[in-house]
Amino acid sequence: MKIHRPIFFVFLVMFSSFFWGQEVYTLKDVPNPKNIDGGWVSDPANYLTSEEIAKLNTIINNLEVQTTAQIAVVMLPSIGEEVPKMFAVDLFKEWGIGQATKDNGLLILTVMDQRRTELETGYGLEPILTDALCYRIASQEIVPHFQQGQYGTGLIAAVSRIKQILENPEAIEEIYDDGAGIAFSGSSIHEALAPLYIYLLIIIGVLYFYFSKLRKIDQTKDDFYDKFQDLLKMNHWIYMILFPLPFILIRVLLVRSRLKKYRNHPRYSSKTGAMMFKKNELADDEFLKKGQLVEENIKSVDYDVWATEDLKDVLVLRYAKPFSKYSKCPKCSYKTYYRAHSRIIKTATKSSTGLREETYECKNCYYHKVKTVIIPKVTSSSSSGSSFGGSSGGGSSFGGGSSFGGGSSGGGGAGVSW
Repeated sequence: MKIHRPIFFVFLVMFSSFFWGQEVYTLKDVPNPKNIDGGWVSDPANYLTSEEIAKLNTIINNLEVQTTAQIAVVMLPSIGEEVPKMFAVDLFKEWGIGQATKDNGLLILTVMDQRRTELETGYGLEPILTDALCYRIASQEIVPHFQQGQYGTGLIAAVSRIKQILENPEAIEEIYDDGAGIAFSGSSIHEALAPLYIYLLIIIGVLYFYFSKLRKIDQTKDDFYDKFQDLLKMNHWIYMILFPLPFILIRVLLVRSRLKKYRNHPRYSSKTGAMMFKKNELADDEFLKKGQLVEENIKSVDYDVWATEDLKDVLVLRYAKPFSKYSKCPKCSYKTYYRAHSRIIKTATKSSTGLREETYECKNCYYHKVKTVIIPKVTSSSSSGSSFGGSSGGGSSFGGGSSFGGGSSGGGGAGVSW
């Protein structure tokens, strides 16, 4: 008889859990100690003694008093086929460990059947408890004791070391100077710097692509006005948002000067071949139409007027301002249309939508239009607090409060297998 491997594996996990009496925990099943006794340790399968839980609660409670940081310790027999790292991220989010304004929480999750412990840090602790430091603490304190079945001893040692660091960041030096520690090898350094290498490679690739486009625009035989417009269409702001440091400098030092060069480069008449001269702001008004003068007056568009000395050839070039409250008028087509007034006709509530009246006018042709806009219903924001049921593995009442502080995880930390 042929048995499909995935089905057989699922059956094997279910059968082994049933046979050995090992309970598989889902995210909602994990007891939240803050809702039971105000403590910090969730140990439903009783891997830790009551004395060890009390010791952990005391250390963590003192840490919160001194620094406001929070540590949750969770010991689970099994989470089935879930990945411990992802389970830790979701549990951290579910409980909201750490203060909401500081995100200074830490979750130490141990999954017994996978022999895996994860240290999950909040955003606020990442600068101090870096991924490398979390791995080193777990390797030095948790792994040796857990391999001997001394779970409480390992957790107490790890939490004590973390408390020491958070209360005095200079203590980090002890971790790296400890002869019993695991020295960084060349490969581990490269692994830690891998994201930086990838980021630099991406920047180099984007810079190559960017400068290739600049070179192509500069070398084309198009008119300088067309080059100017092509350079603007490159959407430099996207590059500046993604890679601010190099591209802000490029925008300031290179692109601006090149735009100025294209706009002011000497021109020759395509009709007579004679040299053309750029009129100043006062002199060019006589060559502009009324709508163009209005655009210049409200600064939605700027015009350059080039003319030969004998005025046999006159060239008017339009340069629209990229950021302006004005848009193209549906009647006269000049960039002189804007929202002149706005007023609430009906206020939106939680049960009904509202109405807003918007009046649009044109500065050139005085075209007038009134629009009615629907205002969405008012929605109440949900609170970020956490409150969950369950039972902890014992211990005294510590910490004060029935929930964690609503902190968030940045996905940082480290995991160790023992």
